[in-house]
Amino acid sequence: MSSFTQALVASDPAGFQRATQSPFLRRAAQGTLSKEVLGRWLANDRLYVHGYLRAAGRLLSFLRLPQVVPAALAELHADPASKLLAWTIDDLINIQQEERFFVDTATRYGIDVNLPADEHGQVPVSAKMPGLRQFEALFDGLQPGDGGLLPWLESAVVFYGTEKCYLEAWMWAKSQVDDTDKDGADDKDGGAVHREFIANWTSPEFVAFVKQLADIIDAAVQTQEDDAKEALLQRGLVKWREILAAEEAFWPVINA
Repeated sequence: MSSFTQALVASDPAGFQRATQSPFLRRAAQGTLSKEVLGRWLANDRLYVHGYLRAAGRLLSFLRLPQVVPAALAELHADPASKLLAWTIDDLINIQQEERFFVDTATRYGIDVNLPADEHGQVPVSAKMPGLRQFEALFDGLQPGDGGLLPWLESAVVFYGTEKCYLEAWMWAKSQVDDTDKDGADDKDGGAVHREFIANWTSPEFVAFVKQLADIIDAAVQTQEDDAKEALLQRGLVKWREILAAEEAFWPVINA
């Protein structure tokens, strides 16, 4: 029997494929994207990080932790909400380091990661990709789920969905790399994607981090009664569909 997160992924194979495979990813892996095109995407990705941070704050604002210390101290912090809190704290540290990594990398490769901004340093909505605008709306709209059961579920699905899609997208991009081009020296982006970004976004550590969140969600849902599991799945699917749509729109439309 499939787990909750496996059921999410399996619910729309075509949508998942569109969210994780695109001409942009293929060309990024093959080194045929210009620094300008890659830079615009990275600039949007950086603003995505800002929305992600706000979403984490919203989740923490309504994450209900146990108010009583369990009799068995081994069970302290073993409940799903406490595990999700620990994962989110690690996530906040990781994503701040991630932003620093790709800004530093872009600087070394001479890639501009700024979008047009007004006199106050604010990027107008018109300068943002449709996918970024969708993510910002999704992140800023997070709130406790209905019914009181696992009120953090929708938020966890959003974080899992975007991390899972991001991982699978760059794993697919990695499969598109020309193995005869060892260092990407002739790539239009100077080798930034080939040498730096793909390795970072497909690392074993990232794979384990995504799986850790899946395990937290799956374990929490598994303890529920069958009727409740189905209701939780329907709640999760609402956010999953929104994630797939945003992820698909997050990849720039370019010629294959």
